[in-house]
Amino acid sequence: MDSVKPNFKPTIGLSLRFVNVSVDSSQPSTKSNRKILEDISFELSPGEFVCVLGPSGAGKSTLVRSILGESHVAKGSILVDGQDLDSVRPQMRGRIGYVPQSDINPPELTVVRALHYAAAIRLPESLKASDRDIAIDDAMKELRLLDVADRPIRLLSGGESKRASLAAELLSNPGLLILDEATSSLDPATEARIMVLLSEQAKLGMSILAVTHHLDNVDRAHKLLIIGGGQLVWFGTAAAALEHFHVNRLSDIYLEIEDKPDGYWVERWTALQQKQSSAEPTNTREASPDATDRSARKSDPSTIQKVATVSFARQFSTLFLRGMESLLRDQAAVRLAVLLPIALSLLLLVSFSATSFLQPLMVTRFLEASEKDVLADVWGEVREAIATDQLPPNTAISSQIRVFLDSQPKLLAHLREDSTGRIVTDALTDAIPIAPDREISDPAGTFKVISLMNIIMMILGFVVGYKEIVKERTMFDLERMHGLDCVPYVLAKLLNLALTLAVQVGIFTLCVEIGFQLRAAWGGEAPVGQYRAGAPLEFLFNWLSALACSAIGLVVSALIKATDKGVMTIPLLITPQVLLSATILPIRGGILKLFAMIFSPLYWAHRGCRSEGAGVPDFWKNLGDYNPNIAIPIAALLAQIVVATALTMAVLQYQDRRRKR
Repeated sequence: MDSVKPNFKPTIGLSLRFVNVSVDSSQPSTKSNRKILEDISFELSPGEFVCVLGPSGAGKSTLVRSILGESHVAKGSILVDGQDLDSVRPQMRGRIGYVPQSDINPPELTVVRALHYAAAIRLPESLKASDRDIAIDDAMKELRLLDVADRPIRLLSGGESKRASLAAELLSNPGLLILDEATSSLDPATEARIMVLLSEQAKLGMSILAVTHHLDNVDRAHKLLIIGGGQLVWFGTAAAALEHFHVNRLSDIYLEIEDKPDGYWVERWTALQQKQSSAEPTNTREASPDATDRSARKSDPSTIQKVATVSFARQFSTLFLRGMESLLRDQAAVRLAVLLPIALSLLLLVSFSATSFLQPLMVTRFLEASEKDVLADVWGEVREAIATDQLPPNTAISSQIRVFLDSQPKLLAHLREDSTGRIVTDALTDAIPIAPDREISDPAGTFKVISLMNIIMMILGFVVGYKEIVKERTMFDLERMHGLDCVPYVLAKLLNLALTLAVQVGIFTLCVEIGFQLRAAWGGEAPVGQYRAGAPLEFLFNWLSALACSAIGLVVSALIKATDKGVMTIPLLITPQVLLSATILPIRGGILKLFAMIFSPLYWAHRGCRSEGAGVPDFWKNLGDYNPNIAIPIAALLAQIVVATALTMAVLQYQDRRRKR
């Protein structure tokens, strides 16, 4: 393979030193305290390339996570340029790069666009746009990505995708680059190219720590750091490692570690260290001329500047534009976003195709005093007429009534039922209204349409929001290392969701409205306008409700570790929303109404879209007494969006603090 000619400017490498570092598996929720790393001590000098080796489960990834602040150091310290890493971690943002095993670029973006957004997050805001473009071009040249610059990340080969991830990290020219199994899925040729590239970067001054399972090209590194059973068993050159373990191949070292008793190779390593402690350490690596001077350097924390932190506005605009471009470039997602609300609207229209929205309904009222007198008199005569199987002997009226009822046996049977007497009694005591008042169109069909529209848009909101953070968690965590703040990240997500849902809810509302208008134009029936707030307000409330549910979905997305786990939470989110919405069961007051007002966006959407004003029978008033001012549900939905958004930010920030404890 031809040598790679570096294009980047020389790097001010960082030194990394582990001093008796131990990491255990203790978690607040468990009583386990098993050591994962124990008394690890080594030093990586500026411009040094070190490969970390060891059997599976040896603790290699834990070593990386301890540097990143994701695994708590129970004992010892990690020093970067002579300073405790935890104390200067904010200042080191941008100076420590990290390439995980999974890809870190948005899959739908092209290579050049992905690097454009990566540069906007990682490089100083004061840098000119032309200089950023030069850095991006250099990164693509360095990693041989120019030929695929305009190809979406998802269409790249494994090696090309990995090089694109590495390019994103090299943009900020970090002083320390960490790779965790970044070449594990690559073919031998691609892995070799990556290792050559890392070696060349080390020559430019970059300090590199790479965890790898591939052994064919580790001789490109200056040193090997070998871990067995969570303990350091070797730190030195590959050639010296073969001699120390008495093997001919590096792969046989793994067998030696597994076959020998626990602690055997730790003791051998300790003995070798003690033997060499009186001698001056020999620099066995190839390094830049001033590497020794830099290794001895100790930085002043007050002079360390944040390298890649950019302003709130820059972060927000970058993340928002990246999210929108990723969505618009995903043709399958765009088609789904457009076709799904159309399909849902058609399903709703078909479901109500046989519904009569103008079905007449008689509204009743309470009896007036004169009507009660008449009813009492008539009911007295009727009771006397039906009291026995014989004709009443005394009263001519009751006898005539009985003669008539004998010709109507079903009516006679109904009048003799206890329920009939209770109805008359309730009517006389104003317990129930039974007098005909006026005829109206039955609101049942219209209210069902409104309820179903509300529920469909609520479900859409949850489905859109629950996966937004978890699907790019690796990228988010990495960009946090470069100074990304949780607040602009979550707000950008919320705005992306708001625009996406506005389009979807708009399409859904428009299709439903057109469908019912066409039905009415062709002689059919449409939902009664008297019982609706109108299409514009229905769009507004359904959109705000869907957005509030998406914001709740963001909270879930921040808490879960995998998208499939989020799917399982959807029914748990939907069920209480439906029960508290007053779409199925009336919620007219009490603690249930309080819960609905606090926790249910669907309740407010239903309240905003539904009209329970004059002309609606009392038995159809599911919401009880309430102020119909539309500003109230709007304010309530906005408040729920704000609270859910703030909770998402709090969850992400808490997770950050918990990882660093």
